Formats: sequence, C-alpha cells, structure tokens
Amino acid sequence: MDGLVAKALHNLGLERLDVMLSLVGEWETLAPEPWCSHASPVLLKGGELLIEAASPQAVSLLRYAVGDLLRSLDGRFGEGVVGSVRVQSPPPVVRPA
Repeated sequence: MDGLVAKALHNLGLERLDVMLSLVGEWETLAPEPWCSHASPVLLKGGELLIEAASPQAVSLLRYAVGDLLRSLDGRFGEGVVGSVRVQSPPPVVRPA
C-alpha cells in the first residue's frame, strides 16, 4: 500500500510530502519575517512552494523577500529542495448580498 501512495503522490508532483508537512508545522519558527506573519505555505510541488499572502498588499512585500525565505529553507531542508517560491493573493471574500 505504501508503494501505491508514494507513486500517486509522485504522479501528482507531491513527492516531498514530508517537507510540506514540516513547512506547515514549523512555519512560524522556520520562515523569517515578513513571511511568518504575512503568509502561509499552501503547496510544494515539483520544487516550487506556493505561498498565500495574508493580503493583496503583502504580495509585493513578500516577493521582494523571496531570497531570505529560500536561504532559510535551504538551511532546514537542504539546498534546492525548495527551488522557487510563488506568492499568490488570498481568495476574495464573497459577502452575501
């Protein structure tokens, strides 16, 4: 069964589930400012970490600090495990009419 799960995760590009779980669990201590207070990890796929910013305004701030986050992640997981970061805005809030 473990082989089937590992193959399915690999086919989805999620072969480093252990790293993703660590990112979520350790985010507040792993990610430097402004990352830990303005963003959350969403998905690690094919070496690219998808981050959701806390607000649309935080997206620009975080994009300028990608190098700091990658250095921190290299120190924790090894160089290149997370090779790039993509920052997205949070989904819009839909208010009832």
